[in-house]
Amino acid sequence: MKKKDLISLVFFGRLEERKGLCTFISAVKLLPVEWQKKIHIIFMGKVVPLYSAELKHLNSEQYIQQELDDHINYEIISNFYSQQAIEYIRELNHAIVCLTSPQENFPNTALEMGQLPVSLVVSDTGGFRETLQLVQRTEGLYWFKPKDADSLTEKIEEALTDYPQTPKVADKNTLENINQQLLQEKIAYIEKAFEGFNAPQKPKNKVTLGIICQNQGKYLVDCLSSIETQTYDNLEVIVIDDNSQNSESKDLFFHAQSLFPNFKFISLEKTKGIGAINNHLLEISEGDFFLSFNPQVILFPQTIEKFIETAVNANAVIVTSAQKETGAVDRIVSYSGGTLPTMMKGNAYGGECCLFSRQLLKKFPYTEDKDIDSQNWEIITAAVVTGENIVYYPYPLYEYFVTAEYPLNQEMSAKAKYSLRQFLAKIPPEKWNKRQIYMLMTAVQQLQDLPSQMNNLRWQLQKTTEQLHKCENHVYQLENNSAEENTMIQVSYFDEVQYGEIKNEMRQMENQLREANERIAAMESSKFWSLRQKWFKVKKTFGLSAEE
Repeated sequence: MKKKDLISLVFFGRLEERKGLCTFISAVKLLPVEWQKKIHIIFMGKVVPLYSAELKHLNSEQYIQQELDDHINYEIISNFYSQQAIEYIRELNHAIVCLTSPQENFPNTALEMGQLPVSLVVSDTGGFRETLQLVQRTEGLYWFKPKDADSLTEKIEEALTDYPQTPKVADKNTLENINQQLLQEKIAYIEKAFEGFNAPQKPKNKVTLGIICQNQGKYLVDCLSSIETQTYDNLEVIVIDDNSQNSESKDLFFHAQSLFPNFKFISLEKTKGIGAINNHLLEISEGDFFLSFNPQVILFPQTIEKFIETAVNANAVIVTSAQKETGAVDRIVSYSGGTLPTMMKGNAYGGECCLFSRQLLKKFPYTEDKDIDSQNWEIITAAVVTGENIVYYPYPLYEYFVTAEYPLNQEMSAKAKYSLRQFLAKIPPEKWNKRQIYMLMTAVQQLQDLPSQMNNLRWQLQKTTEQLHKCENHVYQLENNSAEENTMIQVSYFDEVQYGEIKNEMRQMENQLREANERIAAMESSKFWSLRQKWFKVKKTFGLSAEE
């Protein structure tokens, strides 16, 4: 049939799951073939990515193509404004429009389509009936059960059977009055919502920026220039050179002093290390919030404004953000904190820029070991342990220039992990968050259960192996019987079925055997298992009991 001779079946709304797209597709596929040949489906809405687990690799256009492309006539119109879409449907020949959203709402789709003389197949959920009653629409309506493809198929068939229809709608003057009334009510509602509303005050808290430079002078001017362009102006900037040994770096540090006279510069004659310098900065600074970083950081113009607004509005003691890395790498690294066991594995996130409240840093001062460069991570972990309010800003607020010789996000050293444990050990037990204690105990319990899990897996492995051998012997006997069928009685139908079942059972057991071997190998290769074995050797050497 030619397109003009087909019945127009319209899906009206954004092409997404929460608007009932999947239910509609399923319903169309359930239509009898004779109806499928008589319809032309028009998807009138914006193409968007799908979000459910099984479809998130597709957008709605790809999904429709995947489901309908071979056997049902359709087109997608996704570039029309609302008024264009309404006029397009008005010009169709007795269109049947489907409004399939399963969610209760005040649907504009019903308000728009209810004023057109077209048949409507509508989800019987909150909002649609009320809206259609509002525009005095009672004819040409087919109500289906929300999220029910069978019910939708049934109602589409009814509408197709009744085709063509020209349902009666309210006259033009009545509709104009209704639309004006709705507009006035909307304006009144908005005005009421804003009565007595006071816009949040812009924060005025002073923020101390500490820039710690050691042989990084070539990055310093760009870094300080990015501070000068900040949209937040209540800043205190202190730049410290931690006894750089590179003469060029020293020269550039002194050059920066002449370029940025409003910043405070301090040059140390003896290396102190990041932790000690941060603690010293905290003593000599005046800021309510503290942010320290090295010159390889370039702030975006609104970095400090976003940091401080987030901290004040969320009453947070720490604000972190995603980190955009450039140079030797080009990627965005996100904050990977969470439970204590996860954080103690290591700092997978550089976290070069974290805004801390002065109050928190007084409670948890930086570690002053020169060899430890994960001090920010220690403070974040301590805040997690004690249940402090930490806010993660999901978009990058700064760039970090990564050099090949100084990469970020490498695994924490054993010393850094030991330092983290020592840092947390200083926190009084009564200050620990109960949830974090529970998560820590759960992780310990899992490690303690590891030997029994391995023993259980070995037992399963032994049993599976025995069953596998039995199956192999049985199969061997059946195959011999089959080979000798010319000289012996023919293999029965029962034997053939049994043979197939045993073959299938063998394949399943082989898979179980492989999985069990892999899990045991993974457990035995773990660091915990290695340490456990060494501990038993130590006990044996000193003649101690091997019991756990």
